[in-house]
Amino acid sequence: MTIDAPIMRLRCPAQSIIEVLLLEQRLVAPRRKLERLVGRSPLGADSVRCLDAARAEIAVGLALAELPRGWIVFHSLPVGDSGADVDHLVIGPGGVFALHSDRQARKSVLVAGRSVLVGARKIPYIREAEFEAVSLTTLLSKRMPSTVSVRGVVVLVDTKRVTVQTQPSRVKIIEASDLCAWLQGLPSVLAPLDRLEITRFVENPALWQALTALKPAEILQRFSELEAEVARARYTRLRWMTLGIVLSTLGALHVLLLLPQIASAR
Repeated sequence: MTIDAPIMRLRCPAQSIIEVLLLEQRLVAPRRKLERLVGRSPLGADSVRCLDAARAEIAVGLALAELPRGWIVFHSLPVGDSGADVDHLVIGPGGVFALHSDRQARKSVLVAGRSVLVGARKIPYIREAEFEAVSLTTLLSKRMPSTVSVRGVVVLVDTKRVTVQTQPSRVKIIEASDLCAWLQGLPSVLAPLDRLEITRFVENPALWQALTALKPAEILQRFSELEAEVARARYTRLRWMTLGIVLSTLGALHVLLLLPQIASAR
């Protein structure tokens, strides 16, 4: 199989989820002048989750960019008809890995075998990662002469703390900051020719869902513009909140200063 251009490798981190985010934002009514003045967020109700997911995938994408030559990374590979995608597919000397990114901002994560708790909430990371890894292994095995086993990896971003009591047997759970060191420290199981064969196979656009008309650079630009708008709205709200605190404090001080006068008048 010959691929003339690395079409799939050109996809940017979080491309699929950003496409969904931009479509959802088209359904959101523009903010009125007063809403902008008070700092109402430009995001629709369903867009907050997409924004968080995109930030996680972009953070992991930046971490993967530090891998040396010999490692190939694909981002946001669309699969099936439900809009699902593989966040990151990594091919290197240590094997083939399907990465799922998730942002758990300032939250504590406890890993105990197949049980993963974020705060008090149980998240089915292991089951989802195993399913994705098995699906991709089956897909590769049907089309390639050599057997390729895909390992599932859950990469956590912006956590407060990750405590691993027991690592799951078939899925790796790791923080984004430790990802590249872990990948490079694995024993070599794939020769260069094997990695090239897998890469050529994954690179075939016919294997995945149709691509969007938007180019990755344009998608990232639109996402950056939306993020900037969200940040401006948050800053505006903080200014109003600060002003409210200052006025409340001044009002309280004014009352305290008046109390002696009121007492003496009595």
